[in-house]
Amino acid sequence: MIREFQYKGETFRVNAHGIPGHEEVFIIHMVDGEEMGEISIDRMTEENDTTAPIDAICVMLCDQLIVEQEIQVADDAAAFTWVEGERIRSVLPSTSRVYS
Repeated sequence: MIREFQYKGETFRVNAHGIPGHEEVFIIHMVDGEEMGEISIDRMTEENDTTAPIDAICVMLCDQLIVEQEIQVADDAAAFTWVEGERIRSVLPSTSRVYS
């Protein structure tokens, strides 16, 4: 999963792969479309609440990244929200070509 979200008035991108509760999760702070600071967790090997939903993990990592990178957030009171974008395709395209 690769998705953008807003938290504390800032834009972040999450890249998570694996099964729920056991993903590798990478958070990237986005500023004007540019990738800035990054933080990650391997939920398979690092201490964490494996029952926590991915958005809670995103918030936890963002809070750490904000402190580590000394990010001056735009709105400290702004909650976590997923950024909704245009969906181009819900599944990968398949081919109708038959190979023998």
